[in-house]
This record gives sequence, C-alpha cells and structure tokens, in this order.
Amino acid sequence: MKFSKATKEHLGFYVYGLTDPRDNNIFYVGKAAANDRALNHLKSTALESKKQAHIDSIRALNLEPRIEILRYGLESEKSAFEVEAAIIDALGMENLTNLVRGHGIERGRLDASEVERLYGSKPVLINSVTEPCIIFFINNTFSPTLCEQRLYDCTRQFWHQVSEKTRTENTHPTALSVVDGVVVRVYSIAGWYSAGSTLSSRPVTVGEDKWEFVGQLIEDHPLVGRLLVEDNGSPIAAAQKGYSYLPRRR
Repeated sequence: MKFSKATKEHLGFYVYGLTDPRDNNIFYVGKAAANDRALNHLKSTALESKKQAHIDSIRALNLEPRIEILRYGLESEKSAFEVEAAIIDALGMENLTNLVRGHGIERGRLDASEVERLYGSKPVLINSVTEPCIIFFINNTFSPTLCEQRLYDCTRQFWHQVSEKTRTENTHPTALSVVDGVVVRVYSIAGWYSAGSTLSSRPVTVGEDKWEFVGQLIEDHPLVGRLLVEDNGSPIAAAQKGYSYLPRRR
C-alpha cells in the first residue's frame, strides 16, 4: 500500500502510530511529512530492533499491525515533533518500542512535583563539586512514567568507551542521573561489566566497547534535586558521549 499524491497533500506533516491488533494498543509512535514513512515500517527488514521484534511477533500469528494516523495537517515539522512527543509521554516509554522520547520533551508530560524539580531546583556550581562523580545524561530515555528499575537501568547502561581506569579502579564511584541539568537520582557504583552482562529491564544493546555498571541508590545524597550550572548560571549541557566526569578532567 502507498498513499496517493492527493492523500499525501492532505496529510502534510502528520503523526502516526503502529497498533497491535491483539490488544489494540499503540506500540510505536512516529512523525512524517507528506510521505509513506508510516507505511514503510511494515516492509520486511533484517534490522534487529525492539519495534521489528514486536512486528515479527504479530506476524507469527498471521496478523498485521495497523497503521493509525493520530494527527495530520499540522502546520510545521516543529508542531509534528511536539505532538509526537506529547503522545509518547501520554502512553509512556515503557509501553512503546520507541528508543527515545522524541523532540520537545523539555515541555513534555510531567508530574507537578517534576515541574517544581525542573524549575524550582536550587542551583549548584559544577566547578564546586569535588566528589568524584560520573554524570549520565538521560534526557532522551527518561520518562515521568518510568519505574525505579527502568530509571536505574537507563542510568547505568549502555555506555561507550568508558576508560579502563574508570572501570577497573572505580575512580569515580558515584553516578549522577541527570535530566535537563537536574540530578534526579544518585547511585553508588559497585563495579563495571560488559554491556548485556547483568539482568536488565531494557532490551540489551551490546557492541564493541560498551559497558554498564551495577550499584545502589543513594536517596539522601546532597546533590539529589539540585540543578548543575556553569559559572555563568546556565544548566550543564549534555555531553556528546552521554556522560562526563566531575570534577572535570583537565
């Protein structure tokens, strides 16, 4: 199946969902722009992903996922991103095969206490932190509906190129789980292992030089709920690798 030219023109920027016919629940949310992207998910692929595995499980019963258009005729790609992120937040990442929450998450679904955490958190200068820590930026995998186990697993897995000294000598034994600059959880790090070595609530993402740690939640750590800021007062920006060190390495 393909959309006709007239249909594409009417769709414009749109947001769609893949629905499981076994329970009528949406298991994937995406956005597109006057094209067949929503339909292309149903093409056979050798790609091993959580979404593809879900599609394969449906087809094993001689059924097919349904494609539902959730919103269409949106005025811009930005609007489509906003709608996509809002739907993902409403359904909950743990109920979807999406890998990330999408764009526009800085204004996404939040408990009232989370809003206060984000905008009412007392700042602390990054350069004033002397405790050896690793900051793990989980902006894209965090969801307000995550249970504690999922939040822990999002923090500890699956990190690329963690240095041998960090892993073997545990030079930075404290892990800060950070969302939009705010420390949402702190864990002690007991040890590092190859990705996929320990029991997890997440699909295993193995690969060359990927690592995960095991540890314990530190509920009363003084950095919990604090906003990490630079000397100019701006919140700390996420590192390209997804993690960084404190005190900062020179």
